[in-house]
Amino acid sequence: MTQPTPGSKTVLARGLNLHYLEWTGEGLQPMLLLHGLQDCAACWDSFAPRMTSRYRVLALDHRGHGDSPWAPDGSYGLNDYVGELTEFIDALELRNLVLIGHSAGAKNAFTYASALSHRLAALVIVDMDPDANNPGSATMFQRYRTESDEWESLDAVVERLRIREPNAPEETLRHHAAMLTREAPGGARVWKRDRALVLSYERPDAWKALDRIGCPTLLVRGADSTLLTHDVALRMRERLPACQLVELTNAGHWCYDENPQEFEKAVLGFLGKG
Repeated sequence: MTQPTPGSKTVLARGLNLHYLEWTGEGLQPMLLLHGLQDCAACWDSFAPRMTSRYRVLALDHRGHGDSPWAPDGSYGLNDYVGELTEFIDALELRNLVLIGHSAGAKNAFTYASALSHRLAALVIVDMDPDANNPGSATMFQRYRTESDEWESLDAVVERLRIREPNAPEETLRHHAAMLTREAPGGARVWKRDRALVLSYERPDAWKALDRIGCPTLLVRGADSTLLTHDVALRMRERLPACQLVELTNAGHWCYDENPQEFEKAVLGFLGKG
């Protein structure tokens, strides 16, 4: 079966014409997908089409990512991301929304939900903790801050992505490599994202935000993830007022890529669409 192709659109939010993808599904309940740091809306290209028979599916390129413009003043704080998310949702009049975020996108999502969960039908947090300090992400950020923005070929980018998500299908890695970079002279590839957003990334303590989330919440963890540990996930489940926890086997931090069938099953089961 041919998968539906998303439309490429923009909307003004926090002074920037943010890019987003929208799949078919007008008139259906909206589902908004948020990517993690350095990733982009197209990273949801495997999951999103499988939701279109049930939902109007949208995926946002946050500022400085994918095909959205870079912030001219280097404003990449948590409040900037959550602010543009709020304006994006308002501009498109998304109501009864299912909000799904991975990694930093999950923190943006649950921070939004802590203030405006009455606007959400459900929240899905994918492999993100609320801690201010996370030893599991220290190596990841060291690499982000020191590696080059340029790669000699698309194959080199694929191998870079394979390190972070070794169980992901080859076609997924190759697609993401193409979407996360642009071609440079001589066949080299360059990250699309603004390096400034890596250098200015904020990790505030967000445990209290969990207490204020009033909508049903699914917490998804990759069983091999070093970023969201099992113990922290259990603590999060206890703090969230209405939370289910699912841990996916054979998957790490990018669990929605590495075990896509079980991720889809978990999300649809939680939403009552399984």
